[in-house]
Amino acid sequence: MIELKGVGHVYSAGTPWAHRAVEAVDLHLGHGDRVVVLGPNGSGKSTLAWILAGLLKPSEGEITIDGAPLNIADGLTAMAFQHARLQVLRPTVVEDVRFGLALDDDGVNQALADVGLDPQGFRDRRIDDLSGGEQRRVALAGVIARRPRLLVLDEPLAGLVAPSRRALIDVLRRLTQSDVTTVLVTHDTEDAHLLADRALVLREGRVVADGPVAEILVEARS
Repeated sequence: MIELKGVGHVYSAGTPWAHRAVEAVDLHLGHGDRVVVLGPNGSGKSTLAWILAGLLKPSEGEITIDGAPLNIADGLTAMAFQHARLQVLRPTVVEDVRFGLALDDDGVNQALADVGLDPQGFRDRRIDDLSGGEQRRVALAGVIARRPRLLVLDEPLAGLVAPSRRALIDVLRRLTQSDVTTVLVTHDTEDAHLLADRALVLREGRVVADGPVAEILVEARS
């Protein structure tokens, strides 16, 4: 489904400020795969996430979906960012979920229900009145309403208090049991085994481990 061949990326290439973030990544993601990408800060996780989501064109190699070059305009990929407040752009929940989509009321209600938010209680709420965890779920509702084939989640659990974390884990577990291919990018290994079957480890921009999530987590913690 998704194929990366020799993918690399250098920021500010050709300048004195050139910085390599990702190097020589070969990767295959199948239909419905659940993958977590692990690694320390600066390992290239976020850059790889942007490339997978089609938001960043790699400076080296190629990325294809079903054999064709990945193009963000095709709407086959989507990304939910760590800082949801930068992603929710409209004043109310219903306006944000519907933003850019020809979505009727039933579609909005279904998207909210998919992320564990009661449509009647939330659709008319103002974004600024929501908690951080609720904002992340609204952002996720807007993303999954687009019905992407590949969904990239960047640090979805970071900074959440325990109740919001548990609620979002429940939402993500339901989502990852669907036929959407999901890539969860995180430095947090605590609940990775609940959300993925496969794990990649990045270090200095290279994939240094790729295997069953349980085995990778044991190695990462040893």
